[in-house]
Amino acid sequence: MKNEEKIHPVGYQDFSKHLKISFDDSIDFRKEFEKDILEIPKYAIGSYFWFIPDNSKMSIVDSSDNIHQLTSFEKDEWKKYYPNFLERVTHPEDFFYFLGGVEFMIYYLQNIPVQDRQNFRFNIYVRIKNKIDKYRWMVIQFPRIIYNNEGKALSSLIVISDLSNFDIVNQPVMSLIDSSNNRKPFQLAFLEKDSQKVNCASITKREQEILSLMITGENSPQIAEKLFISYHTVENHKRNLRKKTNCKTSTELIYHVLKNNLL
Repeated sequence: MKNEEKIHPVGYQDFSKHLKISFDDSIDFRKEFEKDILEIPKYAIGSYFWFIPDNSKMSIVDSSDNIHQLTSFEKDEWKKYYPNFLERVTHPEDFFYFLGGVEFMIYYLQNIPVQDRQNFRFNIYVRIKNKIDKYRWMVIQFPRIIYNNEGKALSSLIVISDLSNFDIVNQPVMSLIDSSNNRKPFQLAFLEKDSQKVNCASITKREQEILSLMITGENSPQIAEKLFISYHTVENHKRNLRKKTNCKTSTELIYHVLKNNLL
């Protein structure tokens, strides 16, 4: 394994398709992770919350009671949006690279011997909105993953800790730590884009300005105010951009821009 790997962004539909697995048995995941949940305070480096997914049902089994204090979600809301719930609170620049990082992690672990999986720890760094809709850096950790009989990830305890007090570089990164004695730890940095741009001659200068603001998380009213144009003008530009890029939603548009390095 190289010291640096290039993690590519992954769209929600592909991620969801790759993540879902078949599993008939009923497992009490909350009970399975009970000991791990008690261990979180020993390694969390800031305020944190946790949740537990079920990849066979594509749902959230349980989450910590304090989620509403650290995000704009209420506890029961999280169960409605898995696995793309983080899209609502994650910075647009980070979300699809986060999905790519999770997919990389799952494939990496599933392709090494079972006895070696416990030696590897993944940390993914992204910007997530807090209760007042302000982005701050957080680290997403996966203390333990449960696999089915075929060795595919069935569930995991997922812990998200606040990094507001740390100086984080302005790009999402992923670190992979190998705790075994025969290898050196290494880090994977992602949000690396291909250097070759697709043809974007049809995108106007104004549309590029709007795309830049969309990627930083600005909504239509905020874009209109910053560019001194009307809300309806912004919406028209967005509509034209979606048509030019064959995207159905603004989220798909941002993904397309990042994937093809249009800016």
